Amino acid sequence: MRNDSTLLLLHKPIPELGLSQELKRVTEMHGYFTLEDLSKRTTDQLMLLPGFTQHLLYEYVNFMEANGLGELIDPM
Repeated sequence: MRNDSTLLLLHKPIPELGLSQELKRVTEMHGYFTLEDLSKRTTDQLMLLPGFTQHLLYEYVNFMEANGLGELIDPM
């Protein structure tokens, strides 16, 4: 279950989330500035982006799951 602070993470700029410099660089390069932006794409779509590696996908998914946002990854 998501609470207000968890939902705020969706709108916080990616550089403020403590993620790797590489993930920050690649997401900004492709016009994704918040987790909400990223969550609108499937993991398959993200993997098609130049520079978005398997390692970055794991970092993104792990962060989302650790912060109670796992259900937003590839929603059906």
